[in-house]
Amino acid sequence: MMNLMSGARLLGEEIAFATNEMLDRVQTETHLFGEYLSKMAEAHSVNDIMTMYTACGQHQIDFVRRDCERLFTHAQRLIGIWSRLGQGNG
Repeated sequence: MMNLMSGARLLGEEIAFATNEMLDRVQTETHLFGEYLSKMAEAHSVNDIMTMYTACGQHQIDFVRRDCERLFTHAQRLIGIWSRLGQGNG
């Protein structure tokens, strides 16, 4: 019974985590798109556009790296919790 309650609590936490991650992702992507449009409006030459693409591309790569690291850390924590629940030590 205790494992069932722990599992239900964990499921609720995971739903909350997924919801927060989706909202955070939408907010970040909206911000990045706004920055992109702003930089496109400021570009007045081919060199400015190439510089903008380079900077925006690097920014997007950095965002994806941080996002993957955060999800990897979360997955490690989740695996640890599930393994403890499976052992009956929840």
